[in-house]
Amino acid sequence: MSIGEAVARRAQAVQLRLGSDRGAWIVWACFALVTVIVRLDSVPSVENVFAIYRDAGLRWFDGQDLYPAQFRFNYFPPSAVLFAAWSSLPFQLGGALWRIANIAVFAFGVWKISRAHDESHSSTRFLIASVVTVILSDSAARHGQMTLAMAGLMMAAVADAERGALWRAAFYAALAVAFKPLAAVLVLLLFAIYPRVGWRMAIALAVLFLLPFVFQHPDYVWRQWAAVPAMLATRAGQPYEWQHVFTLFGTLGWTATSAQEAVIRGVSAVFVLFLCWRVRQRAPVVGVALAVYALATCYILLFGSGTERNTYAMMTPVVGFVAATAWDADDRPLLVLMGAVMAIMLLSNALQHAFPHTVLAMAKPIACLMLGAWLVRIALKPGVDPA
Repeated sequence: MSIGEAVARRAQAVQLRLGSDRGAWIVWACFALVTVIVRLDSVPSVENVFAIYRDAGLRWFDGQDLYPAQFRFNYFPPSAVLFAAWSSLPFQLGGALWRIANIAVFAFGVWKISRAHDESHSSTRFLIASVVTVILSDSAARHGQMTLAMAGLMMAAVADAERGALWRAAFYAALAVAFKPLAAVLVLLLFAIYPRVGWRMAIALAVLFLLPFVFQHPDYVWRQWAAVPAMLATRAGQPYEWQHVFTLFGTLGWTATSAQEAVIRGVSAVFVLFLCWRVRQRAPVVGVALAVYALATCYILLFGSGTERNTYAMMTPVVGFVAATAWDADDRPLLVLMGAVMAIMLLSNALQHAFPHTVLAMAKPIACLMLGAWLVRIALKPGVDPA
């Protein structure tokens, strides 16, 4: 009887929770539908990122190398395994289903992190954050960028780590890395600030990284793993106008050497680790989970070796949640700041084409620096409101 009552109460709570979030889920459903319709007639091309993922899955099936010089697959071998299911489908159908799954995982992460702080306002925050995120991440969704799924899993990992659901946190974080190497930054951060998740994370990573050996000959899998360091080095050294802080410095007239870049990245990583430790001690008004995810994301975007314009979709939920927090608190200066960040991000494509190789072409790094400066301020501010 008591078990039945507990199940009934749990079912009722889930129903109420989903009902209160209905508006936000409608936004996400419409976003996925429009994205699929817009890209339904897409064809394989270098501009269609799904084509690269699909080719990787086909290469995996056929036992071909994943990292030839002319192939732009910049991910770990488990990513090709995960994409094998979509690769076996007709191109348009596989692309449509992948975009739906990609957006669904992204939406799941936004929802998870909306529940990680201040339950009484989570529905409003989820709705506002969803609207802002959908508007700002449209390009990445249309191109099928795996960044969305990775970001969703990263948000879910941080939210569960903060709540104490350590196995789920470890699984989500490991899966994020399997999708895209950038998530390794968050994994290292979780190891440092959530020590109890460490051995669980090691197991989850081992399982996912051994997964390819289940589906292909060991010699072939070993060759793919052995080619990963060269792939990452080639990716970092490609002659491309990356949208990170070092390219921004270059447009301002200072080009950092490799040694200088390494020092700046190292010092910044230590500083981000300190800020994450501090927000866990002080619980900022936006919530610990969101603050940790935001700091990790800003570091990835500003100091990553291969940050593109669409990679900034990672920070769009942060902008949305901060805007929602400002709206609830009637904090007009913060609303103005987030409005400016949103405007810069929306105009970034036009500015990059109108003013190439100038500071204006680096609009998204500038927006990220603005958000990062605010995060530093709330992390270092004395007397931050408790959660």
